[in-house]
Amino acid sequence: DEHYAGQVNYNAENSCEDDNLAACLTASTDLLIISQKLNTNSNVAGIANTVKNAMNQGTPVLYMHLDGGFTDLGKTLFPLFNVTYEWDNYWKKLALKDFNGSQVLSSLPANIASIDTMLKHFKAKDYAFDWSTCDKENCSAVVGLVSEFLQGATDVKAMTDILDTSKTDLFAQSGFRLQKLLVLLADHYRQDVRFPMDKITSNDTTFMKGYFTDHVVYNYRSLNAVQTDLGNFSRSDFSHITPSNKTVSMISKKAFRSAGVYALPGQTLSITRNDSSDLSVKVFINTQRSGSTHQWAKNGYKRPKYLQTPHIEITAGETLNLTSPYGGTVQLEFSANDLPVEFEFSNIGLHPYWKSSADDNNFTSQLASGDYDWAELVTSGFEVHSSVEKMQASLADPKWGSATALAAATTHYTSNYPHVLAGFKGPGIDVIPELHDFATAKGWIIDNIDIVKHMNADQATCGSGCSGNPYDAYWSFDPIGHGDIHELGHSLQGKKRFIGWENHSMTNYYSYYAKSKYNEETGGDPSCQSLPFKEQFTALQASINQADPASYMQAQWWNTAGWSQQASMFIQMMMSAQASGALENGWHLRARLYILEREYNRAKKDSVTWLQKRDSLGFSQYSLDDVNSIDNNDWLLIAISYSTERDYRDYLSMWGLPYSAKADAQVTSYGYPII
Repeated sequence: DEHYAGQVNYNAENSCEDDNLAACLTASTDLLIISQKLNTNSNVAGIANTVKNAMNQGTPVLYMHLDGGFTDLGKTLFPLFNVTYEWDNYWKKLALKDFNGSQVLSSLPANIASIDTMLKHFKAKDYAFDWSTCDKENCSAVVGLVSEFLQGATDVKAMTDILDTSKTDLFAQSGFRLQKLLVLLADHYRQDVRFPMDKITSNDTTFMKGYFTDHVVYNYRSLNAVQTDLGNFSRSDFSHITPSNKTVSMISKKAFRSAGVYALPGQTLSITRNDSSDLSVKVFINTQRSGSTHQWAKNGYKRPKYLQTPHIEITAGETLNLTSPYGGTVQLEFSANDLPVEFEFSNIGLHPYWKSSADDNNFTSQLASGDYDWAELVTSGFEVHSSVEKMQASLADPKWGSATALAAATTHYTSNYPHVLAGFKGPGIDVIPELHDFATAKGWIIDNIDIVKHMNADQATCGSGCSGNPYDAYWSFDPIGHGDIHELGHSLQGKKRFIGWENHSMTNYYSYYAKSKYNEETGGDPSCQSLPFKEQFTALQASINQADPASYMQAQWWNTAGWSQQASMFIQMMMSAQASGALENGWHLRARLYILEREYNRAKKDSVTWLQKRDSLGFSQYSLDDVNSIDNNDWLLIAISYSTERDYRDYLSMWGLPYSAKADAQVTSYGYPII
């Protein structure tokens, strides 16, 4: 008022508050002034929409935060301003000292400078790298690769990812000239990408242009040209598909579920959320991990790298419009379980998707027709995202014969039994009396697990198959396939293994258990691995005649043993538990150990809790300091003995596995029968 009296028209003080704001804005408004504080419980989304409309019409906005905290209105307005909130500055007591604005303005910010460096190379067409320093798929040691290209490409990716997640329609508003030009440059380069490429044989500038387009995949817009060559990911021409609409209703389940629809490349997908719950839901396209594209491997750059889009939140009643240059299966991420949700999808494809036995015929015929390159089979706790060729192979397996049988086996063998063996309870997990009754008698809690797990039958991030959720692999999915349950097992295996044992010594039991149940229930041959039981027997027999059998086993056996020897020894220990009557099924020793381990970890949170719980855990002679320094051999001797109510000291000594006098005394105190 003091400086611009009568010259600037802005929303009046105290008369344009809250819901009255929109009515105060006219074509002659020169400036909108707003803070994040509301006087009433107003419609936050409505006020934010008023601000957004004013900005789109070219009206400047003066925003005053007024407080270090963050209100609902502030949270809604910040994405419109492309501002992110880190923390309340009041508590950090930060200050600027000797700040000289002219010095800052004399040079480009670091992220802009990195982009500038990259663009100059593109303009000069002078990228040239010495790839000889690459270590297999790791090229981080290549001189100039990070500073001259990767840093710039990564900074642009950060820009466009924020535009997507903040739901900023870049080309529907003024400003953002730099971001627009970078996106358009990637769009332009994208039309010339041809796969496969190789870092050695391809021109370096051509290679880097293609890799740049991978980093700049911006979807929150209505026009997005198709990338004509998608390599071995998918075809790009879907002119044979007539877009459809579909209403999708489901019960939420963490972490994500397939929506059962396909985003067609270059065509705008519209998603409207119809439910009214306050559940946080995010939409994304494709399940592939970026590591499954091996751009540095020999002839490995066969497809775009960042196929999976950023996860974009959709609120109740909101409509999102996304256009992907790649297309792909649509996924829904949930913040909580067991809430009903509903979505309207418009202008989508309907790829091969199985959810129930009613889908059998259509699923099979769609796989045969080959109109899409991706298919999905979903069950209550496990989903398979597969190339069509690999899904055809899964369905053709004579063990199953139909999609319904394949799905039932997935639920029973891939999802149920591994989680039984990992000592969990939850939907779809069998209740085993000798686990649940034993835990109840000891006062232990069996943890609940209720999430959806996923497999990408496509390309692996590492090796032939790589663990995670989703895990990914080069093979076609098989509900009792060793590789499938092996990779799933990595997420379940726990941390306790004997000293010096390999990681994989604790992984394959899930596969063996599921296969044993398949054989028990069907009589079918589950194609088991061979393990070196004869070799172990020979070593044990030779140790008997030695002056110090335990030292002999340590020198002759454990110094050379790999995961298979270690796993087979543990299997024999479980067999001994069954043979002695400690368990009806020796495999369940693993499950009891997991239940005990989780209870043990909870009890260690403080000394009071530990003293209350240690007797029921079998560690009655151990203080909290003792258990915080216990080694794995001692822990396993105590835990195995206590979980079977058998004394395993002689058994471990026979195998040359040492343990301390304190662990020896703890097990002695039980008075259990000796194995």
